[in-house]
Amino acid sequence: MNSSAPYVEHLKTLGYNTVEAGFLRLVALHSGVFFRRQFMQFAGVKSGKRVDSFLKKLRSNKHCQTYSLNKNAAVYHVTSKAIYRCLEQPNLRHRRSHKIDYVKTKLLILDYVLANRTAEYMPTEEEKVHFFTKVLNVPVAHLPTKAYKTPNSKTETLRYFVDKFPLFLPDVASPEAVRFSYVDPGPHTSIIDFVNHLRLYAPLFGRLKAISLVYIYYISNKWKQAEDLFHAFIRAGCKVGAEDLDLVKYFRLREAWETRQYERVGSAELLFLNHAKKKYATSQYEALYLEWKSGDRTTSSMTSNDESRAPLATFSTYKIGENYSTFGDLD
Repeated sequence: MNSSAPYVEHLKTLGYNTVEAGFLRLVALHSGVFFRRQFMQFAGVKSGKRVDSFLKKLRSNKHCQTYSLNKNAAVYHVTSKAIYRCLEQPNLRHRRSHKIDYVKTKLLILDYVLANRTAEYMPTEEEKVHFFTKVLNVPVAHLPTKAYKTPNSKTETLRYFVDKFPLFLPDVASPEAVRFSYVDPGPHTSIIDFVNHLRLYAPLFGRLKAISLVYIYYISNKWKQAEDLFHAFIRAGCKVGAEDLDLVKYFRLREAWETRQYERVGSAELLFLNHAKKKYATSQYEALYLEWKSGDRTTSSMTSNDESRAPLATFSTYKIGENYSTFGDLD
């Protein structure tokens, strides 16, 4: 991981003071967008002349664009290539225009980073690839990858860690304690998005002895189901599929039925439950259900088909406490 000091000095040559440059570095690397309140939090100031001066400087330098939201709120998007050149990252996707749900996800990421600044983050693709291939000796073929193909071209460009969710070390001296994260921007997303994220990371997770995942959210009722799926994924040898979704659904409906929460079990759910009871009638699934019901989802007597030891897995949640009501229906 590179020291931030040289990059802050580079940004200061564009006319920003040390605090402003430090904040711009954080925004450019982690989100590309920010709220006024996020600069205030970073600088430790209340709304006033210092904030107004910083935003005026950004606009007059043509280093950002401003987008209006509900309730007179605004999002500031750092778009100038000059900013990213100072960080030696001229092609970061953060400077490009994106849809509003993507923007909200990035703002949530910035809130998380601002609240957890002592961690050692790896915000760039280069840092992440170097860490896993050179420090943890993971083959590059096992990293989460997405292929991009330009129009009228037969060649593909491979990019790694394209989700850009926070990936960090709580302690630099313990690289094996690397923390992954998943950011849930709100109830209008699907649990399938989390399942697809696990699929993307499965080859990498399968190479690690320990996997620690932080589920970051603002308003969401999916984190509990995500936790169940995460541990089912680990037990299955870092594999996930429709079978995992059905099994978790069966466990949740069975528990609801046994605890007489009948309002959660409609006619369609009851039909599924009756079918699932026959499908998962073996002692193996019964033991899994009792384990799931007890709340102990970090270990399991089940192993993958080759009976290899499952990695130690930790799932934790982090709720963003800031107000995102300005996004209206996206909340």
